[in-house]
Amino acid sequence: MKKTLLTILLPLLLIVSAFGQSKKFDKVMLIQPNEVLTQRCPDVKEFSNYIKSVQTVIEPYNTGNKSLGNGYIVIALRPVAKSNVWFDLDEDKNLDALKKKILSVSPCHVQGGVVLIVLSNLDTPQERLPLPKEWEAVLKDKAEEVEVSALVDEIWPPEITKKEKDDILKLINNFKKEKNFSQSSLKKYSDIITYATESEMVHITVDSDCWPEEISDSEYGPMFLLAYICGNMEKQLVSGVYENSSDAGIQFELMKYDQLKKIDKKVSFEFFENMNK
Repeated sequence: MKKTLLTILLPLLLIVSAFGQSKKFDKVMLIQPNEVLTQRCPDVKEFSNYIKSVQTVIEPYNTGNKSLGNGYIVIALRPVAKSNVWFDLDEDKNLDALKKKILSVSPCHVQGGVVLIVLSNLDTPQERLPLPKEWEAVLKDKAEEVEVSALVDEIWPPEITKKEKDDILKLINNFKKEKNFSQSSLKKYSDIITYATESEMVHITVDSDCWPEEISDSEYGPMFLLAYICGNMEKQLVSGVYENSSDAGIQFELMKYDQLKKIDKKVSFEFFENMNK
C-alpha cells in the first residue's frame, strides 16, 4: 500500500529530478491549512521577513559552481523560538553546515503548534509534497494517512529544554523575593508571561476561582496574575507533569499577598483573608 501524507499519495520511490545549473530556492510552499497558519503565525510581515532571511542564508551554498541540487528544503518552526530543517534533494551531499546556518536565523513568532515552510527550486514544486528521508522512515510504519503537522510532531516533538527551564525558574525565584509591585517593576518578569502564553508544553487556566474580580480589578491585579502563573508553571516545570495546577498558583498568590501586607497594611482581600483563617 502506498503511504500518504495529507491527502496526496506519495509512492516511496527514488525521485529523479532534472540536473542542471543551480537554481534559487525562491518558490515557497505552505502545506498546512490556511486556518492553521493564520492562527499559529499571526504576523504575516514577520513571517515573510523570516523566509527572506533563510533564502539569503541558503544562496551562498547554491551559487555558481556550488549546487545543492533540485528539490525541497523544509523548515519547521515551533513556539518559543525553535526551528528545525530537513532536506529532500536529488544530490547526496553533506548539508550539516547549511543546516546550522538555517537554524542560526532567529525564528519568527509562532504560537499554538508547529508551522511548516517549504522552499523549492523546482519549476512545478506543487506537483508533490516533500519527502525527506527522516519523514519517509516514519511513514513506512504507518498504515493510514498522516497529517503533515502530526508527522512533524512525531519526528520533532515539542519539548522544554534545560536552558529554558533553568531561565524561567530563575526568573520565578527572583519574583518570589520581589517587593516592588509597580508596573515598571513587573515588566522585568514579562518573559514569564510570554513563555506561559506561547509554550506548547505548559498548561495554565485562569478563571475567577484563582483570580477573583476583587483582585483582578484592583491595582495589584497584574501582580497577582503573574504570581498565579509563576506558581502554576513552577509546579509543572519542577515536577515534569504539564497539567494545570491551580492550587500551586493560588499558594504563590497567597505568599505574595503576605509580602504585600507587610508593605501596605491597609490592603485586604477577602479571597486571601479567608485562606489565612
